[in-house]
Amino acid sequence: MPLTDSPQDTPPLDERTARELCEQFTAILGHDLRNPLAAVASNAILLALKADDAAAVRAIGGRIQASVERMSRLIDDVMDFARGSLGGGIGVRLADVDDIGQALTAVVTELQDARPSRTIAGLIDDCPRIRCDRGRVQQLASNLLANALDHGSAEGTVRFTAGAEDGHLVLRVSNDGAPIPPEAIERIFKPFRRESVSADRQGLGLGLHICAQIVQAHHGQLSVASSREAGTTFTARLPLSPALP
Repeated sequence: MPLTDSPQDTPPLDERTARELCEQFTAILGHDLRNPLAAVASNAILLALKADDAAAVRAIGGRIQASVERMSRLIDDVMDFARGSLGGGIGVRLADVDDIGQALTAVVTELQDARPSRTIAGLIDDCPRIRCDRGRVQQLASNLLANALDHGSAEGTVRFTAGAEDGHLVLRVSNDGAPIPPEAIERIFKPFRRESVSADRQGLGLGLHICAQIVQAHHGQLSVASSREAGTTFTARLPLSPALP
């Protein structure tokens, strides 16, 4: 499913859309952020009780850090979504990047460290120079990998490949598990969509929408293919030299 919408074509917010956005942000603050905040509070209490147990303190500290990082990601996603919804699209700062392969390897390592019980098979070819926003491309890869880990088979391997093809940097993220229903694929890149074949649904449903916005900002293309036999694969194609104004 190729991505065709353009953030520059975003219409002005009407009263109904503004009301829906307000309701969505209220839901985020009332539910999604409340959970990790409650985890921080409870672990802080437990930390005080276990102050003399060094091993327990380290474990609790790790849980607090994970909760804080989750809240930070939620806030970043909301801010990116807000910028896009207000018509500006997601901003990118383009520069010639010679180490995009190393940048993507760091993302794979980070996700593997965060999910030690899962297996991520990364194959990153020698990538040529690309004119891109390095941090945004890392965010794209991270969101696609996190989506595969969250919604694919818990026992399966998540596969990540990156390399140059026909003047593009091509990223592919694949996972095993039940396929995405055709009706869900039609709206998979829309915000606040949480269709999942996994029993463990996490996040705001903004990750794939933000991926689409990042790819669009680079004048690239994002697509998804899903079947029971082949699993699910997201493919992002970014031109090595985008013709941006």
